[in-house]
Amino acid sequence: MPKVSHEYVQEKKKSILEAATTVCKVKPLYDITMRDIIKASGVSQGGIYRYYSDLDEILIEVINQVNVNADYKHIIDEITETSNFPTKTIIKLFNFLGEYMKENVSTVGKIQFELTILFANNPDREKKILSNIYENESGQYFMQQIFHSIHNGISSGCFQLEISMEDLSTFIMTSIDGIVRDVVLQKCYGVFSNDQVQFDEIRLMNTLCKSVLLLLGTKEGED
Repeated sequence: MPKVSHEYVQEKKKSILEAATTVCKVKPLYDITMRDIIKASGVSQGGIYRYYSDLDEILIEVINQVNVNADYKHIIDEITETSNFPTKTIIKLFNFLGEYMKENVSTVGKIQFELTILFANNPDREKKILSNIYENESGQYFMQQIFHSIHNGISSGCFQLEISMEDLSTFIMTSIDGIVRDVVLQKCYGVFSNDQVQFDEIRLMNTLCKSVLLLLGTKEGED
């Protein structure tokens, strides 16, 4: 078999990813198979495995391409470095997350929701996929900085925690997951469309932030 150039390989991979992206727009991630991508790309089964080892490797690249602004750790760093008080840091972090969700609900939010279903049915695929997704790294970093600010506030006497740290952590993470889930269900899948309530990511995150501050023995506006 003649040796092919690096440019040829990159072009082939690009065309496969474009086909995979098209498939992702019409089928949820948890329902996509390698056969779908082979059919959409026009590459043979033997041919596609010359460029990608498996379906998950393709999905990881597609997800990272779609989530072009998912690496937001530098924004979190800017917030934590320019906020002088733990309360203000927490407020700014939750405000950022609400704005980020609103801007990216149809891409990042939808993907995150569909990955949850994929992992529930295929737990063996979770570690490989999550460890290579930029947005997951940023999400973990966001939570680390939230808890770092909380610990700083407790140490400095700004916060008087009303519940255990474990319960607070669980409350924050499950609340964020619930907000993401319901917003995606409404805005991407039309669920709750007959209800009067329209979910707003920024308002929901603001409400969550106020709840967290109350559990920390303070309130919005206090340093």
